[in-house]
Amino acid sequence: MAGKIYFLDAKNWENYGFINSNIDTNKLKPIILRTQKLRIEPILGTTLFDKLQADVEGASVSGIYKTLLDDYVLDCLIAYCDWSYSFHGRNQMTNKTVGANNDQYISSNPVSENNDLRDQLIKEAKQFERKLIGWLQDNRTDIPEYCNTEADKCHQSIKPSTNDGDYMGSILIA
Repeated sequence: MAGKIYFLDAKNWENYGFINSNIDTNKLKPIILRTQKLRIEPILGTTLFDKLQADVEGASVSGIYKTLLDDYVLDCLIAYCDWSYSFHGRNQMTNKTVGANNDQYISSNPVSENNDLRDQLIKEAKQFERKLIGWLQDNRTDIPEYCNTEADKCHQSIKPSTNDGDYMGSILIA
C-alpha cells in the first residue's frame, strides 16, 4: 500500500480538537484518513484535493493554498474527526469481538448522552464545512484546481446542508 498523506497529525488534532492526549496514534490515523477522503475530498474536488496532498507531501504548501489548508480545511477536518471519533473511539474491534472500550478512570456515557454529544459535534462540523465552502466560492478564481475538470464541475454549486440529518450536504448542478 502506498504511503498515505495526512493533512492533520495526531498532535495537532489533540491540540485543537476534543480528543485526549492519552490516545494511541494508530487508532487516530484511520479516522483522519477516512475523514479526509469521505468529507474533505468531496468538498474540494479531486483535483484540488490531490494538489494539496502533493504540496503537503513536498512540504511546499504556500500562499492561498496555505490559507485554505490552515484556516479552513484543518478546522473542518478536526471537527469531522471529533465527530467520527465520538463513535469509533468508544468501540474496539479485536480478533474475537467488537465491544465498548472500558477505562479504569472514566465511565462511558449512556447512549442518549453520546447521541447528544454527536448531535452537537455534527452541527459544529457542518458550520466549519459551510465556512470552507463559502471561502472556496469566494476565492474560486484564484484557485484554478477548484472545479477545473468535468468530474469536479458539480462542486461549482455545492450548497452546504442546512438539515442536520443530511450528513452529505446537497449538491446542486447548475
